[in-house]
Amino acid sequence: MKSKTKPTFILYKSDRPNKKYVLDTGLKKIYFGASRYRDFTLLNDPDSRFYEPDEIERLKDNKNYLKRHQGDKLDEISPGSLSYFLLWNEPTLEDSIKFYEKDFKIKIINNSSEKYNKSFKNILKN
Repeated sequence: MKSKTKPTFILYKSDRPNKKYVLDTGLKKIYFGASRYRDFTLLNDPDSRFYEPDEIERLKDNKNYLKRHQGDKLDEISPGSLSYFLLWNEPTLEDSIKFYEKDFKIKIINNSSEKYNKSFKNILKN
């Protein structure tokens, strides 16, 4: 009988200056999202330096990104997949996380306001 427990991952702000986020799977850390580039969540955030006030331009940028990456291998936890589904899928990170959780049948604890620290105990390991 299969377990109905969903795999649980934790999302943090990256401790690496060239990446936006890190996803802790309990077994490894996946860094993703180049920090010097915009993404769909930032284009929609009025507080972001990448904010695009024109909705048509935001949607055009989103469509272009998705089209450029349509042939990418999109598995559960590759950096490209995380960028595709969490940064370019929905206008907010929260909405993208909900979509990702439903699509991949996993749970993400969103600690993205907290910077990852290598001294963190991995709460996912028993």
